[in-house]
Amino acid sequence: MTITDYGIDQTPALNQLVRSAAHSADCPWGVFYWTSEPNWSVLACFGMPRPAPLDPDSVSHLRNALDQTDLLAINDTRTETALMLPGLRPPGGREVRFIAAVPVKGRQDEILGALLIADHEPHAGLSAAQRYVLHTHAVQLAFRLDAHNVHDTPNVASPVISERLRLLESVVVHANDAVLITEAEPIELPGPRIVYCNAAFTRTTGYSEAEVLGKTPRLLQNEQTNRQALDRLKAALRKWQPVEVELLNMRRDGSEFWVELSIVPVADERGWFTHWVSVQRDISERKQAEEISNQARIAQAEKLALEAKLLERQRIEATLAYAAFHDDLTKLYNRAFVMDRLNKVLGRKHSGLPLQATVLFLDLDRFKLVNDSLGHRAGDLLLMEVARRLESCLRGGDTLARVGGDEFVIVIEGEGHDRAAVRLAQEIIDQLQAPFRLSDQDIFTSCSIGIVGVSEEYTTPEELLRDADVAMYAAKANGAGNFTPFTGSMRANAVEALSLQNDLKNAIAQREFSLHYQPIYDSLTGALWGVESLIRWHHPQRGLVSPATFIPIAEEIGVIREIGRWVMDQACTQLQAWTNQYPELDLHLSVNVSARELKQHQFIAEVQSILETSGFPANRLQIEVTENVFLHDPALVGQVLEKLRSLGVQVALDDFGTEYSSLGYIDKYQIDSIKIDRSFVLRMLTHRRTMAIVQSILGLGQALDVKIVAEGVETQAQLDMLRAMGCPYVQGFLLARPMPPQKMAKLLLTLADD
Repeated sequence: MTITDYGIDQTPALNQLVRSAAHSADCPWGVFYWTSEPNWSVLACFGMPRPAPLDPDSVSHLRNALDQTDLLAINDTRTETALMLPGLRPPGGREVRFIAAVPVKGRQDEILGALLIADHEPHAGLSAAQRYVLHTHAVQLAFRLDAHNVHDTPNVASPVISERLRLLESVVVHANDAVLITEAEPIELPGPRIVYCNAAFTRTTGYSEAEVLGKTPRLLQNEQTNRQALDRLKAALRKWQPVEVELLNMRRDGSEFWVELSIVPVADERGWFTHWVSVQRDISERKQAEEISNQARIAQAEKLALEAKLLERQRIEATLAYAAFHDDLTKLYNRAFVMDRLNKVLGRKHSGLPLQATVLFLDLDRFKLVNDSLGHRAGDLLLMEVARRLESCLRGGDTLARVGGDEFVIVIEGEGHDRAAVRLAQEIIDQLQAPFRLSDQDIFTSCSIGIVGVSEEYTTPEELLRDADVAMYAAKANGAGNFTPFTGSMRANAVEALSLQNDLKNAIAQREFSLHYQPIYDSLTGALWGVESLIRWHHPQRGLVSPATFIPIAEEIGVIREIGRWVMDQACTQLQAWTNQYPELDLHLSVNVSARELKQHQFIAEVQSILETSGFPANRLQIEVTENVFLHDPALVGQVLEKLRSLGVQVALDDFGTEYSSLGYIDKYQIDSIKIDRSFVLRMLTHRRTMAIVQSILGLGQALDVKIVAEGVETQAQLDMLRAMGCPYVQGFLLARPMPPQKMAKLLLTLADD
């Protein structure tokens, strides 16, 4: 059916209705799809060339979605709903980041088509006013088409359409939110007049309908109404744009109340803006709670400021000198004393005296593990014992201080300070190698030490400790129990690391991540078994940042859970879409999970929620963990893995054999799959020992009924050898590189056609 089948060319009027609908939602594109089975054709559109008809698959997906809701937000930044509409191609090839779809229904309440509005910018949903106006436009489209399809009364709406208009009105009448409809103009004083208000408005404001009709919404404002919000509101009205603001209004009795106000312009079929629809939601309780919270924060800030002043006073009072300059736990000097001491050292350069001093910054390795496993009391005892051993290493004039947590600072002064610092660092590392006896058990610890020499370039103690701290982290990066002198490049690396942390947080907000998929094949049949999802970060300036670079940072700054949840949600949703499209392929999905993610108490619930939302079968999802997840709190890890397997999710041990006691983990925990690390695959053809290891792993997998996957297959010779040894699954560059979803979809299409 085409638009001319209705006996009149309504294209201009329908285009205008679509234009008005798009404008009301602040979107640049709109399209009206009309049912013409099996495809849906386009009757009207705005802001783009006329799209191609929707194919049957897209029609089915869209119809099913609209059967579930009266307004579907697609690719909404808050819902992450995905729907592929290949026919929707805005001008300039810009990506569609937001779509809202409203069903257009006919006489028998059947879906006749859909009104879609779209934008290349993401939206966080639609306001209450925008939702109501979109429904109104959908009814207007049905009304106009239905009126020209009734042969005996071509200019009268059908009873069903009229009834739907009344139903829409009844929604407003009985709504909990206050609704006002005003004339479109004038925007300037005195403002547009009120032509309608619902019962919720009269209840909220105390005004009767008779008292507000013909007046302007300004009667709700007073001197306390925020001027900036009003200016933003007026600026939007002048541009005929939707707007949302928060305003302080006044009731008829003079009492004040806060509202969340959303306003949308409404146009007629000719494209003229005729009215404004505004929805007001009372948020007084929320504002009151915010005010109480703000007052509490102010009071807390004042309290902290007062405490700081009292501490500073105590520090400078001679009678409290010991408390001001000593650490209560270890009885060593504290940060304040070190800062004062370094100030005096730096002051020598103003007197022409040689500086002759070196600073050592010490941090205990894996101290948090002691606190987490044995408790904070054991951690305190360890710190006290460490302090005593450090004291035993000092020379007569050296200064030792605990500056916080498990961090210590030593200041060495005098001639030969630089050589003495190196000797002292090595002696400390040797002293800490002997175990500490705590709670009837031996505790082993070590420390990382950064060393910086005092020079003319330093002006404050903070600068010295900053560089010593940077050197300490450089030493820790080389492995536990090391010391490293500071170099200028370390500071640049530290600044770069901080910059990368900030960029990573921003990448989450700016959605700079994407997923690639690497196929996993049955080595004997060559059939595709599944894919492994691999995250990619495309930084606007840095370009492609390796996961090996940003994943450890994400774990360190605590955003790995958010990233991991996004990866699993995106991957499961994508795999379910491919499964729906190619059910005969029986696709499986492997997702890498870090130790920090696994230990989050909400991890199991989040996995279950993602599976339910995406529809992806749990028995086709495989969680890949590395052996280091078992290092800390293995009992908790075991419980989490058991809960995953109870859901039907499989567990794979990744990078097998490259880290710790792998056989012990296979014996103790239920593992469904083992992935042979690529380093073994690379060496097996040239090293007899490596070949023996690979054969042993394959034999182990067969004996334990565990799937074996060989990673990093890069040559035909490697693949032939793995097949000859009976390795069931393989992946690697020889077979397929990780690829974006679009390329993966083409591969699946080829496999499905075969």
